[in-house]
Amino acid sequence: MNLQQLLEKWGIKCHINTILSMWNESHRSYHNLNHLNDLISQINENKSKYSEKEYEKLILTALFHDVVYDPASQTNEEDSANFLIECAVDKKNSDILDVKQMILDTKTHDSTTNLSEAFNNYDMNIVERDFDQLLEWERGISEEYSIYPKEEYKEGRLKFLESLLDKYTHNTENLLKLVEWVKNN
Repeated sequence: MNLQQLLEKWGIKCHINTILSMWNESHRSYHNLNHLNDLISQINENKSKYSEKEYEKLILTALFHDVVYDPASQTNEEDSANFLIECAVDKKNSDILDVKQMILDTKTHDSTTNLSEAFNNYDMNIVERDFDQLLEWERGISEEYSIYPKEEYKEGRLKFLESLLDKYTHNTENLLKLVEWVKNN
């Protein structure tokens, strides 16, 4: 089943090209089609762990979780979740509402369900990668947030990166290298 067929099956009245064009907006350097493709690849690699419905919920969450993305906004997740609901024919469908909640959970990466936890793990998988991939991630995020003064960005980014050290202890060495890189650049 292709992505357009999935949208139609779930009663989502939005063309896949509209969604993909949103992911391809010029201000996106990390939260772009590469990130979306990475998520879909991770979900596909683990497809056998899920029922068909769970798998489809994960794919829909990937498609919509950052569909609305503006680095200056504090409501990207809410706006993305609302976009999903706007596109849904049955706005009260419990499965669509589950996807909406999974999108909302990506704001803090605090999961409300096991499936949401799985998605959050895929979304944050970048922090478990080698230093070169972490550096590529950092450069993308830094470019997206270039609308802010450098010192303001650096302060907020360091706070975020340091908060990851306790959660991703098996990649501490690479994360510490990234923290030092951000401090010095």
